[in-house]
Amino acid sequence: MTRDDQTTHMLISRRRVLAGGALAGVAAFLAACGGTKPLATAAPTAAPTAAPTAGPSASVAASATPAPAPAATPSAELNWANWTYYMDVDPNDANKHPTLDKFTAKYGTKVTYSEVVNDNEEFFGTIQPALQGGADTGWDIITMTDWMAAKLIRLGWVEQFTLANMPNFTANLVDTYKGVNWDATGDHHAPWQSGMTGLGFDPAKTGELDSLEAFFTADPRWTGKVDILSEMRDTIGLTMLKLGLDPANPTRDACDKAVAELMKAKNAKIIRAFKGNAYAEDLKAGNVVLAMAWSGDMVQVLTDKPGMKFAVAKEGGMLWTDNNLIPKGAAHKGTAEMLIDWYYQPEIAAEVEAYVNYICPCKGAADVLKATNPDVANNPLIFPPADILAKLHIFGGLTEADETYFNQQFATVTGKG
Repeated sequence: MTRDDQTTHMLISRRRVLAGGALAGVAAFLAACGGTKPLATAAPTAAPTAAPTAGPSASVAASATPAPAPAATPSAELNWANWTYYMDVDPNDANKHPTLDKFTAKYGTKVTYSEVVNDNEEFFGTIQPALQGGADTGWDIITMTDWMAAKLIRLGWVEQFTLANMPNFTANLVDTYKGVNWDATGDHHAPWQSGMTGLGFDPAKTGELDSLEAFFTADPRWTGKVDILSEMRDTIGLTMLKLGLDPANPTRDACDKAVAELMKAKNAKIIRAFKGNAYAEDLKAGNVVLAMAWSGDMVQVLTDKPGMKFAVAKEGGMLWTDNNLIPKGAAHKGTAEMLIDWYYQPEIAAEVEAYVNYICPCKGAADVLKATNPDVANNPLIFPPADILAKLHIFGGLTEADETYFNQQFATVTGKG
């Protein structure tokens, strides 16, 4: 999301919007491509068209063998900074988190879990002075979106995991999350939850849509009624896919081509506006009939305006992920690794997913939920089937100079430069 819109998006979309009655409409909501296929999570960045060897619903027997005891000695305390609405909550006490309480009961560690991340840049500003000075930030785990995770890793401000403390993470991370170019060794970040970006549309006005071409094609059904995301990575990424380019390897040349394609659509009056979360309100109000959309937002749109649809285009879509990292110099690194690993046990991951309802990165969690919460287990927004996993792509990491270039070029088309 953009600097301005990210806080709103995270606060709104990280809620239990799929619980109860909203789940009843998910199947129809996802059938946007004229078939029965549900949606997908990520495609591998190294080989976006390759199918993963195992999907999120891999069997518990195969993915949850008993893990050896952690090598670390648990500390007395641990501090975790996360976003709001991103952890399971005790229905009788909003201040309690059952999965954290179980960790404390097993290891004796008091976890101070703080919902203090409202915006990646804002939070980065609170820890940057300590990291620059080589001091402890006060946090043992921080949860950051891909691009900020990449930035912290690039700056050398993230601890490398001791994987001996993380057998569940090693065994149960869904394969499609592996191999991102900003953490090539895969031992500096651990995915927490994910969301996806695709087409949000009103089929009564547009007809069924399954291609990114719609965003760039003048058609009387939607010309002038299209919102494009103001988030650079999502919009440039989807435009790259439309052009047959790979968002996992974003080059300046690819950026220039994507910006030129967007400018053509803007000059053709296809695009109404570049927006953050506000596109969802535009869709509900009928101001637009097609938008680049985030999956979590579109589920909420559906509750207010049944009949709307979300689709990952045949060319592909984008995946964003919030990741757990250990800041450089963290006082309780070993225990942080143990806690991150704790959430890669399928039964623990399942408890979290039953509450937060986002895409789960842990193999086997769906099998646990099939017995206790089949609505969640069968929800393709949380546990997409393996045949669709290759359709989504993770935007590749950028150097500081390239990030500046991409943002500047994108601003020439959005008008926010």
